[in-house]
Amino acid sequence: MRAVIIGGGIGGLATALALRRVGIESTVVEQVPSIREVGAGLSLWSNAILALRELGTEGKIAEQVIASGSEFDTFSSQTSSGRPIAKSRFTDMAREAGAPCVCIHRAELQRILFAQLGPASVRTGARCVEFDNSTAILESGERIDADFLVGADGINSIIRAQLHGNEPARYEGATCWRGICYASQLLPARTSLLALGPGTQFGACPCGQGQVYWFLAKNAPRGTIRSKADALAACESWSAPVLDFVHATPEEAVIQNDILDRKPLKHWGRGRVTLLGDAAHAATPNLGQGACQAIEDAVTLAHAVRANPNIEAALRTYERLRIPRTTAIINDSWRAGQLLQTEQPLIAAFRDWFSASSIGQRIQTQMFRKLLLHRVPEL
Repeated sequence: MRAVIIGGGIGGLATALALRRVGIESTVVEQVPSIREVGAGLSLWSNAILALRELGTEGKIAEQVIASGSEFDTFSSQTSSGRPIAKSRFTDMAREAGAPCVCIHRAELQRILFAQLGPASVRTGARCVEFDNSTAILESGERIDADFLVGADGINSIIRAQLHGNEPARYEGATCWRGICYASQLLPARTSLLALGPGTQFGACPCGQGQVYWFLAKNAPRGTIRSKADALAACESWSAPVLDFVHATPEEAVIQNDILDRKPLKHWGRGRVTLLGDAAHAATPNLGQGACQAIEDAVTLAHAVRANPNIEAALRTYERLRIPRTTAIINDSWRAGQLLQTEQPLIAAFRDWFSASSIGQRIQTQMFRKLLLHRVPEL
């Protein structure tokens, strides 16, 4: 049995590795000329580290990721003026899960996965434009036959569009700058920071090798191109160390994108075709679960395919297992974004008070337990 996977990002590479663990080889089709270093940082919560341990013998991949990133177990929030809002610690939760929470450069995670998979399994510079049953059809006219096809080609997925129509992605109402700088001394050890202002939020987390990953989200019209200077202007009156992180990042290293998601689907694939990662369940980044859920998808898909020789039945089982969890994350992340990006002073004041209250802390703990303690099937 052989699979063709459209998309060579985190989800696509993880899927090829997971399928290999259960005896299925894959061809990963990626449209860019090479697997190159792109993106900024991403969080891999305990649930993702647990899933990564299923991809390589004796947890080799997970251990490389932990060594290349930074572990964090404290989440500290404050207002734009520096007034503390709340502090949450995930030490006990990570211990219960048996895996840490890690922030890592996206390119480093992709490098680790690609090195483990090997270049022979990846076709770069090949753009898939459609599929026919489980055959991928490339822009060149070449056809790649396989027993099943996985669309892991991101939020603007060609495979999703053919399955479900080309509906535009949903705009959260905010644009986001992201960057990585060498300024880890400005953050307390093992701590992720969130600062909130009217219609604006700033986050920072240690990201391995003395680096810090930061993001700045601000309410803005869709499609507006913004520069590093605009990011600095958006937080010019904020307390330290927000501006320091932005100043420490070279202009060419600052990425700016609108924050988008896609409304949940009730079903993902049909026949011998399915979706995975952002192609299936793109969420806003407010819960930090994008890459985590793609890796969970990969392991769950491989488990379902191994358990059932009927590939169509196996793909539908995978979807039934994953759709409820990813739907909840899309919806919760969207609601969190609306609350974090509010411009209403009274709503913001209530949000901050509730976050620090015992009830708010208990609800947050329950939510993160559902996220972090989830275990994928063993491979």
